[in-house]
Amino acid sequence: MRKYILMTVLSTFSFICHAQQYEVGTTTAIWKNPVAADFKKAKEQGVHYVEVAFNQCYRGVPAEEVIPRIKMMKSKIDSAGMQVWSVHLPFSRVLDISVLDDSLREENVRFMARMIEQCRHFKPARLVLHPSSEPIADSIRAQRIKNARHSIIYLKPYADRIGAQLCIENLPRTCLGNTPEELLKLIHDIPGVKVCFDTNHYTKGATRHFMEVLGQYVGTIHASDFDLVNECHWLPTQGKIDWQNFMRDLRSNGYQGVFMYEAMKDCDYNKIRPVPSRIRETFEKIISGVQ
Repeated sequence: MRKYILMTVLSTFSFICHAQQYEVGTTTAIWKNPVAADFKKAKEQGVHYVEVAFNQCYRGVPAEEVIPRIKMMKSKIDSAGMQVWSVHLPFSRVLDISVLDDSLREENVRFMARMIEQCRHFKPARLVLHPSSEPIADSIRAQRIKNARHSIIYLKPYADRIGAQLCIENLPRTCLGNTPEELLKLIHDIPGVKVCFDTNHYTKGATRHFMEVLGQYVGTIHASDFDLVNECHWLPTQGKIDWQNFMRDLRSNGYQGVFMYEAMKDCDYNKIRPVPSRIRETFEKIISGVQ
């Protein structure tokens, strides 16, 4: 009995130590208009990495202001001593790399290639790309998958040129990549392309199943919680995901990246955007096994 207790304690201690090896990051989108002081405070509170939400530099911004906004965002992050782990490439209903119209798809893909080139300013380790928008009917799904693959193959060398790994994100509902099996179809036999596992986008099964199918392909994550019905983007530990098991699955599959939050709502505070201290607090809950 004493031996069993000792083994349990050692196993738990080992899990916590391994979990603590992960650095914590957050999307810049938790701030509507981030300033240098936001990043400085985040670092002071134990959030050392960011994922740049590129839409903050691009969507609704005049073309001539995009590059200045990129440089301004980089300057704010650098002044706080934070590090960029990833950039979430632009996305919208119309900016879709899988559309059936070849001329429109080519236009979208060329635009995305230009945006990847601009990402060099941030020197990211990862680039996160949506494989489609929605809705997508079953009757055209196979062709949309084929189109998305062609686009990913085209974009991969652009990511290589800036030293970043291209990661395709799983998406919910009728979007492409709504199951790990379909996401695997999108990246299969494209050397060096990985996936971004958004934990609150996989609504068709358990997190453990996703990791069983694609764990070895996970290049980065978007950590947020949900009700297992539809995406909620709650802080981890506020929904129904088993975070302790997820952490074990990350470790067993050799994930060595940042524990990147893409949580946009704090249910304990009327679903307002979470502050960095709350991000760090929920991470500590995960690694201590408190749910």
